[in-house]
Amino acid sequence: MIKPVDIKETEELRDELGALCLTDKARLLKIAKKWAAVSGDIEPEDLLHEAMMKAIEENPRYRRRCPKGVELVTFLANAMRSLADNRIEWRKRRKDALAAEVSHPEYDLLTALTADETTRTGEQELLHAEHEAAFHAFLEEQCKGCERTHLVLLGGFDGLRGQELCDFAGVTKEELATIHRRIARMMDRFKKERSQS
Repeated sequence: MIKPVDIKETEELRDELGALCLTDKARLLKIAKKWAAVSGDIEPEDLLHEAMMKAIEENPRYRRRCPKGVELVTFLANAMRSLADNRIEWRKRRKDALAAEVSHPEYDLLTALTADETTRTGEQELLHAEHEAAFHAFLEEQCKGCERTHLVLLGGFDGLRGQELCDFAGVTKEELATIHRRIARMMDRFKKERSQS
C-alpha cells in the first residue's frame, strides 16, 4: 500500500497538468480515444477531462492518487482505462438492477407488439413500420392531458426503466406502476381496435 507521503499533492499535479506539452496532450488524446471506444458511451475529450479532474479533486474521497515517481501521462492513461472499465461495470449493474425492477415485462414499450426483426420480409418490415407508427401515435393521443403519463410513455420509448424512468417523469415507483397499468390498458385497446379494423 502506498503511504500518504508517497502521493503527489494536488498542487503538484496542477502544475504538471499546466506544464503538459503538445506532444503529451496529443498522446493523451490518442489514449483517450482508445478507452472511450472501449467504454462506448463517452467522448474522448470528456474521458480525458474526467481523468484530469479526478487527479486534482479537492475531496480526498473521490481523488485518484498519483504516486510520486509515476509520470503524469502514465497516471492519466491508467486513470482513463479504469474510468472506462468502471463505466462498463456501472452500465452492467444498472442494466441488471433495472431488469430486476421490471415486474411487468408486458408493459415494456420498446418490445410491445413487435416480432423478431431478423425474420421479417420486406413487406413485413413495411407493415411493421406502419404498425409501430400507428401504435406510437395512438398512445401519444391517449396520453394527452396527463403530463406524467406522457412523460412515462416518452421515457419508455427512449429505453428508460425503473428508477431512471421515475426520475425522468417525476413519479414514485407506486405511481409508475399505476401509470404502467394505465398504459397497458391503452395498449390492449389499441390491439382490440386493430384486430377489429
